Amino acid sequence: MKRFLACLSLTLACAVIVSNGGTVYAAESAASVSQQQTTLSSTPSAYGEIIDLYTDKACYQPGDTAILTAKIKNSTGSGIEQTVTTKIYHLNQQVWESSENVTVAAGGTVGHNLSWQCDSADYTGYLVRVSLGNGSTKVTAIDVSSDVSRYPRYGYSVDFPVGESETESTSLMQELARDYHINLVQYYDWMWRHEKDIPSDTAATWEDMFGNTISKASILQRINAGHNLNQKAMAYQMVYMAREGYENYGVSKEWGLYKNLNHNISYETNNPSSLNRIDQFIFPLEGKPFPILFVFNPFNESWRNFMSSQYTGAVNTFGFDGIQLDQMGDFWGNVNYYDYSGNSVDLANSFSSYVNEIKQNLTANNSSKNYITMNAVNGAASPNDDFSSNDIIKNANTDFPFSEIWENCSNYNDLKNYIDWQRKNDGGKTMVCAAYMNQYDNLGTTYQAESGTLSGVHSGTENNVTYVTGFDETGDYSSYTVQAPETGTYSLVFLASNGTDTRAQKSIYVDGTKTMVANFDSTRTGLIPADPSWYQYSAESSFTTPKTLYLTQGTHTIRIQQDSDNAGGDIRLDSITLGTFDSNSVRLTDAVLAASGAMHIEMGSGLSMANGSSGYSDAVMLGHPYYPKAYKSMRDNLRTAMKNQYNFITAYENLLYDPDIIPSDGGLQNISISGEAVSGSGEAGKIWFIPKNKGDDYGILHLINMTAETDTNWRNAAAVPDEKTNLTVKYYIPTYKSVAGVSVASPDADEGISTALNYTVSTDSNGKYVTFTVPSLEYWDMIYLKWGSESCPSIIEAESSILSGVSTNTDHPGYTGTGFVDSYGTMYSSVTFDLDVPTTGYYNLKFRYSNATAAECKRLLIMDNASEGEVDFPVTADWNTWQESEKQVSMRSGMHRLVLLVSSGYEGYINLDHIEISS
Repeated sequence: MKRFLACLSLTLACAVIVSNGGTVYAAESAASVSQQQTTLSSTPSAYGEIIDLYTDKACYQPGDTAILTAKIKNSTGSGIEQTVTTKIYHLNQQVWESSENVTVAAGGTVGHNLSWQCDSADYTGYLVRVSLGNGSTKVTAIDVSSDVSRYPRYGYSVDFPVGESETESTSLMQELARDYHINLVQYYDWMWRHEKDIPSDTAATWEDMFGNTISKASILQRINAGHNLNQKAMAYQMVYMAREGYENYGVSKEWGLYKNLNHNISYETNNPSSLNRIDQFIFPLEGKPFPILFVFNPFNESWRNFMSSQYTGAVNTFGFDGIQLDQMGDFWGNVNYYDYSGNSVDLANSFSSYVNEIKQNLTANNSSKNYITMNAVNGAASPNDDFSSNDIIKNANTDFPFSEIWENCSNYNDLKNYIDWQRKNDGGKTMVCAAYMNQYDNLGTTYQAESGTLSGVHSGTENNVTYVTGFDETGDYSSYTVQAPETGTYSLVFLASNGTDTRAQKSIYVDGTKTMVANFDSTRTGLIPADPSWYQYSAESSFTTPKTLYLTQGTHTIRIQQDSDNAGGDIRLDSITLGTFDSNSVRLTDAVLAASGAMHIEMGSGLSMANGSSGYSDAVMLGHPYYPKAYKSMRDNLRTAMKNQYNFITAYENLLYDPDIIPSDGGLQNISISGEAVSGSGEAGKIWFIPKNKGDDYGILHLINMTAETDTNWRNAAAVPDEKTNLTVKYYIPTYKSVAGVSVASPDADEGISTALNYTVSTDSNGKYVTFTVPSLEYWDMIYLKWGSESCPSIIEAESSILSGVSTNTDHPGYTGTGFVDSYGTMYSSVTFDLDVPTTGYYNLKFRYSNATAAECKRLLIMDNASEGEVDFPVTADWNTWQESEKQVSMRSGMHRLVLLVSSGYEGYINLDHIEISS
């Protein structure tokens, strides 16, 4: 069910929401408008259809002119003339409108351009809706921001082949900007060696560690194309890695990081077990011969200076705008690190000073190209962080935080808690999460190897695995008939083993035409020692050849064949899969990240396509920490959903990512939804509510539909949500605030346009609340409440706050206000206060209470859904004696929700009169 549109084209009646939020639509008039639109849009192609809408830039400076292009197609046999109406919204306010006529010849397509001068307001998102008189519509979004790091919609670029034309490079970057508003691009594994970016200033090409040929011209073309789109380019670099043989390239072993004082760095290139003799910390990789990354000390000034020259060289030579720094997290476990002299090195706390020094050097080199971020690997909300997140998030001068997500954040709620912690500790920056969807799942239609047509090869079974092997002689092959459900880009996933120590090559034929050579690296039981095994199957067997195909809808034949020019030996092939992403888990995870205030690096381009007419794939979704292994494709309308998602997060960036957005409390005393189970922690089978406040202007309530879920691990495939309709929501609000309007918006409905909701404000024994009805919930809805202009009093009475499991009374004199809270000691009972502070800083909270029990009582203080420790309530002379207990807390400017909770270890009865706040 689609909810009602707030506004349609000029040909339909439309009410305008005024800026004070006081005007809301009646349900009857909205239904009438919706019915009119349904009638008009039933056959839009008969009168012309908008098939695409995009902007000319990824983002704009305040006052810039944005060029919008609407591609209009006429499928009829005669020319048509249509009125093109453009409306631009900021949140629920229409800020601009234009109507023009356009003529389209019979069977033709035109690109209709429209100019809009962006407002002077900085850091503002807009939703754009273009419609024809017949009801055909498209939407896009505009971001007006002077600095891309405020809202870092981060994408990536991989594979920089020789011969890529300037037109192809431009097309790749345009797709990211037009479809997903990507304003920052990470250029991944573009360099020659980790410690030396390019062989020489005159080098036109070089090979990376996996044998890929990298073209300097292709990198430059993409960066330049991105700059023309207002994209910034980030050069991927490792903080502390150098390749084997590093002493030949100006790096000293004295800068290294060691297990002991022996300093051995030699090994046998053909003997993986010899890696155990190396005393310097290493990270071995797949390949033949296998490349080795040696680890260096980030505290060592000589190493810093050496790498700083590489970073500034990348900026000066290629035009990169900044550096994306990476690390391996706690890959080596709970071990001791030593420098060359045997001094202990605190690796986890070395990164912030490294980042800050590099930032200074980049600024001194070119202050307009000094962006920097660093990977806080496997971060988690403190105290669960066991490595470097605290140091990087709290102390590193990054322009935006970046974190690769692993087991420390295994479920949806872990993600939210980590992002809440990060925003609290770095001033509300927008973090980018590298969260690899469906990484451990081989999803899609799978064809068992033994079920194919076999020639010269044979099947076998061992350890309960049936496989095909015997690719020994030229012409040996196994062939499979596959079905492509729709035309587009597909990823070919081989589940195979290679028990030799040699990379094996096999030719891949599609419908009788050779399209690629796939490389199958040794499948190994581990890294050190890295022993090849025939029993270790992997779907990640190739570092060098992308396995991406362009298939038309219908039946195709795929053949894996041994050709005379294929190097290496045999393989065991278990199955092939037309790999896909699970759209439900992707959409739920993206909803959680955005609702929590983070971006998701997931959309990239440049992955070579073996048999496509253009030679390049559509934008590819990221599904692996080695970016070229993006070996799944987007099906089931996922690509359309991602375009809607990026339009939404761009248009509503001010309600999702602004620094003054602060989490509210996730306790169930705050909300109820009629007939539905509700959770504040992302439980399976429930509607998850994530409350926020933006300054003292807006209350924000995200609803995420987990009702069909049984598994809360965000990586795993998810169920299709049970779509909900007409949800009656009761949400408790600050006692001192009025509500000036309630609106709902979603990337899943109504093109992302905000709809005004009818609402009622009332009070019951538990506090003051607002009720409204949400028309529909598919994956994610965002409801936002416009607060009135009332200011927060310095004293807030307990009896008029949000109460759960307690009662009020007036039977002890000396209280302030209209009474006090008594019977306050039952397990899990609570009193919830809303505070609004004008500036960021430390504040003193005074709780006025009485306690005539025999012992001191305590309460757990939860602020913005995170624990702030305990509040002590010592014994008073009697119940008529009131005194104050104080607690100091740090608060950012804006609205905060505090909960005094009775929980295990915090028992005991008190009477509570009020809370007073002072700076």
